[in-house]
Amino acid sequence: MTSEQVGEVMTSNAPIPAEVGLSTAYDSRLFGFMTTEGEEGAQKKAMLNKAIAQLEQEIKKKEVSDPKIYCKLGHYHLLLGEYSKALSAYQKFFTLDSEYWKDATFLYGLGMVYFHFSAYQW
Repeated sequence: MTSEQVGEVMTSNAPIPAEVGLSTAYDSRLFGFMTTEGEEGAQKKAMLNKAIAQLEQEIKKKEVSDPKIYCKLGHYHLLLGEYSKALSAYQKFFTLDSEYWKDATFLYGLGMVYFHFSAYQW
């Protein structure tokens, strides 16, 4: 992808089909392994920001949202290093989904956020 195409992707709000597929594969398991630096990282960062904007729009449209939306939102914020926003989304998922303990990626992501804030006991 050329730098001109990257610029177009970054300014466009509509997802391209490849972005939709990639954004669904992104979760907390990539934390620490995915970089948002460089040209490739800039593309990933732009894609994650678009995905966040779309999820936030979806949340605003619905009165009762699917709890998984908040979990994905937490994953995306975590991957971007936005720990406060990730914690907020994960806590909302925690309150809405009574079977949160079955979602390993949620537990891992929440653990990484707690570790970032040194909110753990040994």
